[in-house]
Amino acid sequence: MIGITGQIGAGKSFVGQMLRERGFKVLDADLAVHELYRDSADLRATIAKEFGAEAQTADGVNRKFIADLIFKDESARKRLEALVYPALTEYVVLQNPDYVEAALFENVPQMVQQMESFWVVVASEETRFNRLVNQRGLSVEDARRRMDLQRAKNDSETWKKLFPGKEIKFIENNDGSLPKI
Repeated sequence: MIGITGQIGAGKSFVGQMLRERGFKVLDADLAVHELYRDSADLRATIAKEFGAEAQTADGVNRKFIADLIFKDESARKRLEALVYPALTEYVVLQNPDYVEAALFENVPQMVQQMESFWVVVASEETRFNRLVNQRGLSVEDARRRMDLQRAKNDSETWKKLFPGKEIKFIENNDGSLPKI
């Protein structure tokens, strides 16, 4: 398995979609988490117990409530990750895709161990900001806040430290026309 990662707005999903179009099996970790939220009654109950009834909906987890919480409170993010990431790792291993697209591999050491190598999608801060505001519809404040949370991941040495012993390939995606992969 190869991990596809990068900062918010860099174009991980774009790379994943290109690979899917070429017939590769690409697992989107964000979508997998949403499936787990929907399909795992045990996970939903555990999240509701940890964060309150407002964290749950009739068909899964209140994603807006959870997103607002974890982007404002690092301890809440870590508690959620401790609940979700073991289930996600198990899911990924069972699916056995060619590629796994995820933003926060470094928070899931068990999943990092499963990867042969990593592709890090990179784009300028301006490009990423414009994508978040213009394509995803985030407010200027929300886009800046989310980007600030990942500011430390802005150079190749940092990425190499996050995935020691793994081969890392950097893919530039400033204009949406990636080089041949």
